[in-house]
Amino acid sequence: MPTGLVVNELLTNALKHAFKDREGGTITLHSLVDDEGCRVVVADDGVGLPQGYVWPRLGKLSNMIVQSLRQNANAKVEVGAEPGGGMRVTIFFTRASALSAS
Repeated sequence: MPTGLVVNELLTNALKHAFKDREGGTITLHSLVDDEGCRVVVADDGVGLPQGYVWPRLGKLSNMIVQSLRQNANAKVEVGAEPGGGMRVTIFFTRASALSAS
């Protein structure tokens, strides 16, 4: 699955869910490519996830995307979230994995 589609889905989720009942907030997209590989981070300062909520949820598009990244690009996906503190999704894949998945 192309990284662009993944980033689009993460940004869409942030726009739809992060700033409910708020005027706005900040969404950050950060990418770093180095000798180890590529790291893409999408973070927001929105409402965060409710206590005990697991993301991504089974049967949802975001779960299918994460599973595809793990299987096809050997990507590592980390999710950090605190209620009221926003959410951060970090995707990391090696250069070799990125080239073989394209």
